[in-house]
Amino acid sequence: MAIDKKTTKKNTVKKNAVKKTTAKATMKPAFPYATKPNSLRKFLEQVPQRPKPNKVNADTLKAWELRDTNDQTIIRVLKALSLIGSNNEPTERYTEFMTPGKGPGVLAQAVKEVWGPLFDLSHEPHKEDEATLRNYFNIHSGGSEATIRHQIQSFKAVCDFADFSAPSAEEASHSSVAAQASGSRNPASGIGPAIHIDLHIHLPENKSRRDYEYIFEDIAKYIYGRDTSGGTNE
Repeated sequence: MAIDKKTTKKNTVKKNAVKKTTAKATMKPAFPYATKPNSLRKFLEQVPQRPKPNKVNADTLKAWELRDTNDQTIIRVLKALSLIGSNNEPTERYTEFMTPGKGPGVLAQAVKEVWGPLFDLSHEPHKEDEATLRNYFNIHSGGSEATIRHQIQSFKAVCDFADFSAPSAEEASHSSVAAQASGSRNPASGIGPAIHIDLHIHLPENKSRRDYEYIFEDIAKYIYGRDTSGGTNE
């Protein structure tokens, strides 16, 4: 029986395509996700409004009106964010997230830690459109289409409760040092002798021009206390 070479070649190409698709689908997801992202959103919304639980487990979720078994998948996201520890007990960061005026900034820092690769691609990945965000996740993560979708939606759910305009703890520390130094330079303040500070800046490589502008704007705002709302001066 003769073998059709064209048919054989076509079948080989098809098998290779299936293998590549399967390999992508079986790659381990790089980012945490909940199979019910809206439940994650509902939980985070309630955190500042409820007493801090001893543990965040199935019983806690049920008490918070999250009774579906799939709701428990939000726990792995909370652990990745360091809101709860390996034993499911709320951490210090959980307490900080509960604090009015401070919580959203604390969560924003946690988001940057967990989804750091996205912030290497965009200054504000949480504001990117769906297609762009999906491309970012395709680059840095894996899993089936459903898994990728859950990862994206979980990221968005957490970002809804984060304030990325708030200074991080490190930026706040720099701002405090700058303020103290400014006061020491004022003879009328009576604080003490003037202090000279040299600021050395190491810029990351392979960033866009706009990313560098963001960096200098943050330095002007949080270290020198200047108003940058008007944009970069020419």
